Amino acid sequence: MLKNNDNNIVLYIVAALLVYLIFTTNGIKTDIKGYKENIENIQTKVDSAKTIDQKLVYKIDSVRQKVVTINNDIHHIDKTITIVKKNTNEKTNSINKFSNPELEYFFTNRYNKTLTDN
Repeated sequence: MLKNNDNNIVLYIVAALLVYLIFTTNGIKTDIKGYKENIENIQTKVDSAKTIDQKLVYKIDSVRQKVVTINNDIHHIDKTITIVKKNTNEKTNSINKFSNPELEYFFTNRYNKTLTDN
């Protein structure tokens, strides 16, 4: 009989534990709505970051195009400066070919013209 009583006691203890577990597991609730709201908030932030990223990519492309244009302008100006330097050097070198009387004649005609025009 002792064995029967021991078995009964064990069964009562197991039954009590099962009842306890059933009632306590109902108390554990997950906040699914809260998780969904958090996921939606995070998704909103991700979408906002993607939008900002796209705007930045557009601005970067725009700046790159402007840099290319400016570089082309600088290259053109450098070519023009080179041409002007070459022409200036040619004219400066051609002055050396004039004799003193020719230079005197040139400057006399040039500056007397402006004085008489006034």
